[in-house]
Amino acid sequence: MTPAKRKEIFGKIKGFCSFRTVELSAEKLNVMMGRMSLNDIEANAMAALMKKSKGGDVMIDLPDRYEWTFRKRMEKFKARKFEAQHKADENYPIVSAASICAKIMRDAKVEELRNKYGDFGSGYPSDEKTRNALRDVEFANSLEKNIRKKWKTLESIKQRRLSEFTQQ
Repeated sequence: MTPAKRKEIFGKIKGFCSFRTVELSAEKLNVMMGRMSLNDIEANAMAALMKKSKGGDVMIDLPDRYEWTFRKRMEKFKARKFEAQHKADENYPIVSAASICAKIMRDAKVEELRNKYGDFGSGYPSDEKTRNALRDVEFANSLEKNIRKKWKTLESIKQRRLSEFTQQ
């Protein structure tokens, strides 16, 4: 779905739905990932949002491979009353709405960073423009506090391939 289509749908969704969100900056993630995994950080954030809600049913798009793994992870953070399924965003309109909200927030943050630092693409690992921006040491340094240090994409960029060296 294009960003424009997401904005259009989000405008309609806000007419009958409210959202609670939490933003975890790369800077905060870098600190937290020294103590726990990214999956635990996300579970902790979900559990905190659930505690702030006034009850009701909770359906989560299952982020772990197995439901029992995710359930154990959520129990560490005292969250027990929820359902979680793979593809919940495809099967439950309310989960689709939450996914759209999250992407709208992400799009806005990326646009804010782009306006401040310059065009680095979408920020997704598959985007060659993003990967090239990370290869540009000066540009990457300017973005440093906005880049997660433990990121496979960043590690793969730092690891040079033999084909990148030229014989002289």
